[in-house]
Amino acid sequence: MKSNKYIYGFCILTAVAFASCSKDFLTLYPEGNLNEGIFYKTPQDFQQAVVGTYTPLRDIAANAFWMDEMRSDNATYDYYAKDRGSAARENISTFMDDATNLVFQGRYQAAYTGIGRANAILDHLQDNSTLSDSLKKQVTGEAKALRGHYYFDLVRNFGGVPLHLHEVLQAADAYLPRATAEEVYTQVISDLKDALDLLPAPSFKVAETGRVNKGVAATELAAVYMQRKDYANALPLLQSVTTMGYNLMTSFNGVFNPANKNANVNKELIFDIQYQSGTTGQSSNFIYRFIPHMANTTNVLGVNFSTIGFGGWDVPSDDLISLFEPGDSRFNASIGIIAGKINDAQDFTADSVVSNAVGYTPKPGVTAKYFCKKYYFLPVPNINQNTDQNWPLYRYADVLLMLAECLNETGKTGDALPYLNQIRARAFGDANHNITTTDQGQLRTAIALERRRELAFENKRWQDLIRTGQAVTVMNAYGVLAKQKYPYLLPQSFTVTQEKLLYPIPQQEMNLNKNLKQNPGY
Repeated sequence: MKSNKYIYGFCILTAVAFASCSKDFLTLYPEGNLNEGIFYKTPQDFQQAVVGTYTPLRDIAANAFWMDEMRSDNATYDYYAKDRGSAARENISTFMDDATNLVFQGRYQAAYTGIGRANAILDHLQDNSTLSDSLKKQVTGEAKALRGHYYFDLVRNFGGVPLHLHEVLQAADAYLPRATAEEVYTQVISDLKDALDLLPAPSFKVAETGRVNKGVAATELAAVYMQRKDYANALPLLQSVTTMGYNLMTSFNGVFNPANKNANVNKELIFDIQYQSGTTGQSSNFIYRFIPHMANTTNVLGVNFSTIGFGGWDVPSDDLISLFEPGDSRFNASIGIIAGKINDAQDFTADSVVSNAVGYTPKPGVTAKYFCKKYYFLPVPNINQNTDQNWPLYRYADVLLMLAECLNETGKTGDALPYLNQIRARAFGDANHNITTTDQGQLRTAIALERRRELAFENKRWQDLIRTGQAVTVMNAYGVLAKQKYPYLLPQSFTVTQEKLLYPIPQQEMNLNKNLKQNPGY
């Protein structure tokens, strides 16, 4: 299969030349070809290889919001009738996707790229005598944590997948059949447990949030257990994270501001994907993806760019918008409105971003378009699609909400309230909006609602629906309302069944690896 070429040893080290253990730990240098016969010798070689194993996180992030957020009732898209080139991506949101969708291929391939690089590191460590014991522990821990992360990403989205645990050196070894989901989860848990033992505690140094440590391993292992409804095993892991020095930022909006993005400033971030604007090829473009279709973005971003056929994704749904209570600071931080005009040709011209979206009613002749504002910060660098915006994978607020959920599900309902109410106190600026119920069912609902409001547009909602067994019911009901509101939706859209809780194995992989079997329903 095409993605298997990325797990061959001789491909492991493209795009991996980093300076480790410094503020530039995740600074990429230009791609090149390195000879494996002379590599994996020195400590610097292994440090560079480890950094290369982080790189596919960016490729996954480029595809994840379609699959993780827009698949849910949190987000929709800005429909543009004059350009239907994005229909395949829209189909993910409306449950009309199929195995030929290139979004799935990109994510699947990126995960195996990371797995292949981690496997090569772990295999070459076995015979290496140049590394100190401390560095070997660090390298092993990072490689195992990342391999566990990539397999967790695969199994949640595609089910059982081929389980490669060693460097692939021959083509025959690349074409494995699918392991069961249980086998993949067993490996994920094993890797993350090993990483937890080997990695150091968080030190809150510059750029630390882009590198796995004990806090990251504990948080992700807890998330794995929660995905499997194993709350008892998740609980002590989450409790341990609360002792590691993390805390909530005072300002919710400040959590996502690129000026605060690293751990020496922002102790809420546990693990995020690092980006840097400039000419190094490390920039992000999320806000360009999330603002509506428009020919000129100057009045929104200060940079002239056309988002027609490019933007319009992750648009807040009416359902999400309706959930915010008066006084919740997360509304204006997460949900924005762009005011403008639509001409007779149905082209939108933006005038400005509305300063306060709460209760906004457009004046006659003005069209208001909602957009995901969580990653909107000015000034945007004066280079198209080139921002400093990181993408959060785990932050401390998520840990507190997971901990509240685990306590509630294990019968410790009263103990869950302080963790939930920390989140609400920051959102409202006081303790006057605390949740007080000790009814387990009512608190379960309250925690789920708080997760939606707190973690909107952070790619959590779709897996939360699956994890809690609500995906089919919630999304079918959401689809009924969506088809009433949007006449362009086809009657067969939002036909949500249990089979749609997994994505298809990409068709390109199926064509090249005859040992693979497709997921039911595709």
